[in-house]
Parts: sequence; C-alpha cells; structure tokens
Amino acid sequence: MRKLFIQFYLLLIFSFLVAVSLAGLVYKEVAEKAGDRALADLLKTTLTLIEHTLDGVPQPQWPAELARLDHELDFSVSLQPLQSLPLDPVSMQALLRGDIVMLEDDLTYLQRVKQSQYALVAGPMSYLVFMHELKWLDYALLTMIGLSLAIPVLLWMRPHWNELVQLENAAKQLSQGQFQARVSLAPASGLQPLARGFNHMAQSVERLLESKQTLINAVAHELRTPLARLRYRLALLDVDAANPVHEGIERDLNNIGSLIDELLLHARLSRPDLPMQPETLPAHAWLRQRLDDLTSHHPQLRVSLRVYQDSLHADPTLLARALDNLLNNAANYGQGEIELGFTILNGEQQLSVADNGHGIAEADRASVLEPFVRLDPSRGAGQGGYGLGLAIVRQIMLAHHGHIRIDDSPMGGARFTLSWPGQQSDTPMNNS
Repeated sequence: MRKLFIQFYLLLIFSFLVAVSLAGLVYKEVAEKAGDRALADLLKTTLTLIEHTLDGVPQPQWPAELARLDHELDFSVSLQPLQSLPLDPVSMQALLRGDIVMLEDDLTYLQRVKQSQYALVAGPMSYLVFMHELKWLDYALLTMIGLSLAIPVLLWMRPHWNELVQLENAAKQLSQGQFQARVSLAPASGLQPLARGFNHMAQSVERLLESKQTLINAVAHELRTPLARLRYRLALLDVDAANPVHEGIERDLNNIGSLIDELLLHARLSRPDLPMQPETLPAHAWLRQRLDDLTSHHPQLRVSLRVYQDSLHADPTLLARALDNLLNNAANYGQGEIELGFTILNGEQQLSVADNGHGIAEADRASVLEPFVRLDPSRGAGQGGYGLGLAIVRQIMLAHHGHIRIDDSPMGGARFTLSWPGQQSDTPMNNS
C-alpha cells in the first residue's frame, strides 16, 4: 500500500509542477519583457539627464562631477573607463555600438556615454535584487506546497489504504487455503463493489473445491466397491491362479486400483490448503536411501550421487514421492545410467535427476508435465504408467513454492531439476 501512495503522490506532484512551470514560463516571459522595457527607459532617461549635466565639462572631470550630483535614484550610478570594464569581446562590441549591456553577477547595467571612452554603470538595481531573491522564494514556496500536498493525499487515501489492506490479507488467506476468508467493508465505501466481487469469487471457489472433492471421493468409493467384488468373485472361481487369463484379470484390477490412487493423490495435491510438514534432512543419507531402494528393484542400473550441501529442507513424504517418480522414469526410459544431484544455489534448493535415454524434445517439455500426457516413442505408454507421474511431481513442487525444469542431460538423455526455496546449508559436501 505504501508503494501505491508514493506512486499517486509522485503523479500529483509531477502534474502540479508541470502546471506551475507552464504558468511560470508565461509569467516570466511577460514580466521579463515588461521589466526590461522599464529598465531600458529608465537607463535612457538617466543617460539623457547625465549627458545634459556633463555638457561643457571636460571628460577627465566627468567621474568627479557625476559623484557630486544627487540624482535621487534608487540605484547608484557611476562612470568608468571602457578599458576597465570586465567584459568579453562580444559584450564590448555591443557596448561600443551603444547597446545596453547587463552584468548578471553584479545586477548592473552598462551603456556608453556620448561616443566617449566612458560607460555609465547603473546598479545594482533594486528590482533585479528583488527578482533574484524572489526566485529562491519561489523555489521554497513550491517545495512547501509540494510537501503540503501529501497531507490531503494521505487523508484521502487512508480509508482506501485500510480497505485495500483488508482485501490483500483476505487474498493471502484464500491463497493459503482458508476458503472462509471474506472482506467486510462499510456500505458507503468506494471499494464495496470490489469487496462484493471478491466475496462472490471466494464463495464460488469454496463451493467448487468442495464439489470437486466430493465428486472425487464418491467416484473413488464407487469404483473401489465393484473392484473389491470382482476380486472376491475372481478368488471364488475354480481357476488356477497361474492361468494366463486369471493373471491378466488380476493385473488389470491392480492397474485400475493404482490409477484410482494416482487420481486421488493428484486431486489432493491440487488443493491450495494441502498440509505441509517440512523437515530438515541429511541430504546425502536421505538421497542415498532413495537410490538404494531404486537399485533393489533395478540391480542393473549404474547410479551416481553428487551432493554439495548436506541440509535438505522439504516435506519428506511428498518429496520422496516426487523423487521416486523421477527415478523410476529414468530407470524405465533411460539406458541404464542415472545421476542424482543436490545443491543450494542463491538460497534455492535444486535436486536433479539425469539419465542417458532418448531425452525429451524441447517442444514437448511443457506438455509432458500435464496430466495424462505420455510421449511416444521415446517415453511412450508401452512401458506402463498413467501419464500422472510428472503432473504429480509438478504439484508437489508447487506445494513447496517451487517449480520443475526439463533440459538436456550431460549424459545425452533428459534431466529433471526440482527447485524450491530452502535454508542455506552450513556444511558443504564432497562429490560421491
């Protein structure tokens, strides 16, 4: 909210300065022209009076004669030799032509007297002194006005500020799974339509998630009931368990049960109120255990582990499920070699699984993370799976406020990198 106030205030100040500057330019143009004309007339009148006074007086006596005169002027006048004046060549040429020359630093005016070697020095002019002082007064006044504008802006924005904070807090609660969060504003509030829209959206989201969960639970229950009956009736049949038909039916029933479990897990992970239980784990030992479980089912695999920090912070159950999915994919679709790595870079934990398989085309890397998407032939359905494994991995990373990235493996296949915020480890590890 502070950023919104600053932006609005700067916009107001900018508009104010533009308007004042335009008005000031017009005023300055008019005032300077009028002032210059008045000063020029004054100098001409003064010069005429002085020339009349100095008629018949030798030039060497002009300065002394002028000093004895009292002209009752608001500014002092004197005569100085042309060669003593601090003028550049251009200004000197203008003075010799009879033009009036101004010395801005001294606020004085110069004009040549009767084609002589003397110049009348008039000033400093009280008018110019006043204008010079007024310039700084204008700057100070503009600064005070600019600062004072912050008060009405703050008074106007304060109630909106509080209401926007309520909306922001309610949105955060909604994103954290607190679907009962609502916003209550005064009926006369200018943000009341926005609050009503937010409450309607929150209510719709709550109903939608509840209906989705109810539907999934009902479908799972209705599917598992006939599956259990089929298993029971299959067991009652007087058929050899080693019979190919019996084995095929049993395998299909197991696949359907596994698919139901995968669907339920994917639906559970999709909820923003998914409970998380993060822990700090010893990275090397924990990852080594995952690899040992994998090689117990795939003894022909060649696996390597590279751990650079021995502190891994995540939900161990969910991360184990994501990592097992990636390792099983690498075992099924690779060519027998897997590299598992973990590091912490710029406060972000990175867990990578690389294989030496056919890889994944860059055009397919986004779609392969969607549910029920299976690539063929490099990672096709011929090797099993329901197309939910990588979608589940992505949901687990979203639950950790992280993401999954797919790129080319150094071994020639695909590399999946899981990245999520974590705690910086104090203990670096050597490669193993």
